[in-house]
Amino acid sequence: MQELDLAAAVQSAVGAWMQGTPQDERIVDMADPVKLSAKLTEDVERALVKMDKDPKVTRQVLMRAPFFQLKGVFIPANLPNTPEWFTPVPDVDSTLAGRAAALATHGFLGKETVSYGSESDGALFVNLVRIDGSGKYADKSTGSMRGHTDAVSFPFNGEVDAIDPRIAPSPDLVTLVGLRNPGAVPTTVMVLEDVLGELTPEHVAELKKEQFTIESQFTFWEGMREILGHIHTAIDEPVLKDAPAGTIVRYSHSSVKPTVLGGAAKAASDSLELACNKVVVSVVVEPGDVLVVSNRLCLHGRGFVGGEIGGHARWLLRTYALDTSSLDANRRHLGDRPAYVLYP
Repeated sequence: MQELDLAAAVQSAVGAWMQGTPQDERIVDMADPVKLSAKLTEDVERALVKMDKDPKVTRQVLMRAPFFQLKGVFIPANLPNTPEWFTPVPDVDSTLAGRAAALATHGFLGKETVSYGSESDGALFVNLVRIDGSGKYADKSTGSMRGHTDAVSFPFNGEVDAIDPRIAPSPDLVTLVGLRNPGAVPTTVMVLEDVLGELTPEHVAELKKEQFTIESQFTFWEGMREILGHIHTAIDEPVLKDAPAGTIVRYSHSSVKPTVLGGAAKAASDSLELACNKVVVSVVVEPGDVLVVSNRLCLHGRGFVGGEIGGHARWLLRTYALDTSSLDANRRHLGDRPAYVLYP
């Protein structure tokens, strides 16, 4: 029920902004996402109150959710051809409305919309599309993806990287905005609570031990080499951790390995992978939808992406959100970059 309530409120807030603001001013607004998010959040809360809904209750319920989907919160009409690279996101009505919907949702949840300088040069929103050509980027853009959390080598929020204290936390939320999905390609989600239910207590205990090496995911490599001079890797870290919200996770099959190969840690990691496969839920992000996935309480992936490149091919936007209320200023890039760009 809270999903439906928030979807209606976000639709109202974004619709009013789109109708009441000329396009050139909307582009200017989008360049200051913190200010726009705050404005839209106020409009969302007013809309909930008009619906006789308590914004605090809605917020509390959805902040505990492993994932939720807001259906039809904007109208993706008159789109240009689907881009063929992560950036830039075209400044047209549909993408502005979709980005505003994400900003409104994040702001309502008390999160800042953020990016990382080492991924897509710090772009706040990126295109998830099929990429033309050959090589790792093109291959990864078409293949299915197994369960993972994003920015996996970065620490949990509230923690500090053991080697470089400037490294910002991984995002609390991964948000997808639907623009086109002609083949109904599913986004897959694996709720951590369900995954844990498939694991033995012994395997859970192993996954909580500081015995895993966590390398950055591929999309960060190029930027990390430029900024850090190397690919960031966290050594001897846990995959699972007990937190006030319950057990949380950081994991990627391709990027997380036991520091010492073999033994109980490897068995636990293999068991985690199998457990993820057993509890997969498929969610189709339709045009106009916003899917919000907890990067702590859920793993996510994707089905196989077929079809054309460009034209009317599948097109989602992706962005991140983080509770930055206690984030030290030096964990942002600052300088010549916007404040929402986190380090590295």
